[in-house]
Amino acid sequence: MSLVPRRITICIPHWQMREMMTYCLRSIRKFSTDHDLEVIVVDNGSQDDSLGYLRSLDWIRLIERKDETPGNWPTNVFTAWDLGMRECTGEFFITMHSDVVIRRKGWLAPYLEAMDEGEPVAGVGAWKLELRHPLYNLQKLVVKNISVRIKAAFGRKRARKGWQAGHYPRDYCAMYRTQSLLDHDISFLYAPPRLNGGGHAVATRMWDAGLETRMFPVATQYRNMFHIAHGTAAFTNQELRHSRSQAKVVRRAKALLAEDWIRELRNDDSLDH
Repeated sequence: MSLVPRRITICIPHWQMREMMTYCLRSIRKFSTDHDLEVIVVDNGSQDDSLGYLRSLDWIRLIERKDETPGNWPTNVFTAWDLGMRECTGEFFITMHSDVVIRRKGWLAPYLEAMDEGEPVAGVGAWKLELRHPLYNLQKLVVKNISVRIKAAFGRKRARKGWQAGHYPRDYCAMYRTQSLLDHDISFLYAPPRLNGGGHAVATRMWDAGLETRMFPVATQYRNMFHIAHGTAAFTNQELRHSRSQAKVVRRAKALLAEDWIRELRNDDSLDH
């Protein structure tokens, strides 16, 4: 496999999210003009008009997996990233969710700056994008650190790994060094009972292989992008909904769709061509 130097591949799993995917893709195209990008969308069996929309975009690589169903979620998300990683031509590989919308230019700078430290840095990103008061986040950090120290003091094994597990690049938008993942045969799939899937599975496997992850502040990420979080599950499949999380998702979506910059994306269909 020959990788194009400094090229960046973005891989987005998709299932029947026409509106959100439109904002996601248009925002990538609008705010990433300074980079050599490859955008891969892996469709997991969509049967609505979203698939026709994706087929109309000649600037993305669309991979259709017609046999996938919502019942395969979230495994089909992780296997979509594995497929994209094998198919990509970028030096760096970004996992992205379809309910992420880029806010401004320069959003890739924090990733590339961290990656420029060189190997063994192989994964870069931030934690969850939560709209919470800074004091709340500080409280969570303090409590977590105290808990880790208590476990370490009493000889509990894997205390450091437990701390790391709460600070890995979240896969809603994380960047990886493609060749590092390929060289170590690292997958996004579950490896039960030890790992969750997605970003946690990749980060843990990277640590075990002697590779490193770098985190940058959530505040940096929030300035650069908006993530609804679990938007696909909440909006497209009743079986995947949970009442409390659904209400939160709906509030975040309404707040997003009311903003002027989203209206501009909605009205600018020139970004599709």
